[in-house]
Amino acid sequence: MSCENDLFCGVNRPKSLNPDEMSDLEKKHTPVISAPERVKAGEVFEVKVETGVFMAHPNEYGHYFAWIELYLDDTPVGRVSLQPVVSSPSVVFRVSATHSHEGKRKLRALAFCNLHGVWEGEKEIEVE
Repeated sequence: MSCENDLFCGVNRPKSLNPDEMSDLEKKHTPVISAPERVKAGEVFEVKVETGVFMAHPNEYGHYFAWIELYLDDTPVGRVSLQPVVSSPSVVFRVSATHSHEGKRKLRALAFCNLHGVWEGEKEIEVE
C-alpha cells in the first residue's frame, strides 16, 4: 500500500525546503524551527516551532493544529496540545542537549493538522 496520495498515511514532508518551491499546502503546514546554529551541551537554549510561517493556516473549530512535538534526533523533547481558536500553533521549547548529543544533531518538529495529517520540519544544529 502506498501513502502517496493519503495525507493521513505517514508523515508529510515538503518536497523542497525553499518556500518558493513549496505548494500552498506545504507552506501552510510545514513546521518551521527557529533555534541557534550552535549550542553548548548541558546549557538550556530555546527552540521555537511554528506553522503557517510561509502562508497563513486557518485556526478555527473545523480546521486547526491539534499538537506540536519536538525531537532532538530521536529523543522526544516535548509535546504541546493545542485547541482551535484560542491557541496559536507557535510554541517555544526550552531544551538542554547532553554530552551524548555532541556533534551535528537534528531538531525535528511534528505538527498535526486535523484535516491534513502530520507534517514534519527539520533543522540541524551543532552541539559543542
